[in-house]
Amino acid sequence: MTSDPIRHVPPKLAPDAAAEPQTATGPTPDPEEPLDLIAEVHTRVCDTARAFEKLVDKAEPEFQPVAETFLDMHLRHADALAALLAQAGRNPDEDGSFFGAINRAVIEMRSWFEAVDHNVMDRVKEGEKHVLDAYQAARDARQSIEANALLTRHMTEIDIMLNTHAG
Repeated sequence: MTSDPIRHVPPKLAPDAAAEPQTATGPTPDPEEPLDLIAEVHTRVCDTARAFEKLVDKAEPEFQPVAETFLDMHLRHADALAALLAQAGRNPDEDGSFFGAINRAVIEMRSWFEAVDHNVMDRVKEGEKHVLDAYQAARDARQSIEANALLTRHMTEIDIMLNTHAG
């Protein structure tokens, strides 16, 4: 056997290699990414709260307490998420997104043709799944212990609300 006289320097040790921090699973994630995911949760929660404001306004008397309970929960969650983001130096957007306005318009239009009562729970569940998906994505990112506990607590509260009012 002949030995190869050319020695190759592994890319991590090459003098001109980019110094990208590594973890056991790959490159170190952008430190802003976990906060971006919490900001997305906050936006979805704000959108959902705005939809529940309209739902409370249009709800039949027997469904109004349920809609108010969901609204109160989402407003508390939005406040807690905004405080967490502010503590991290972010300025949370309190208005939500364009989807919040669409949700309100859809509720308004549907209220013209059908009663807003327990029959809307299937649509409520779909909306809550959209919110829970954002919470799960944020939890899957590397959050602080405090942020992870907050996200977990909110997810549990949403699950309890859905199970309590599943109809």
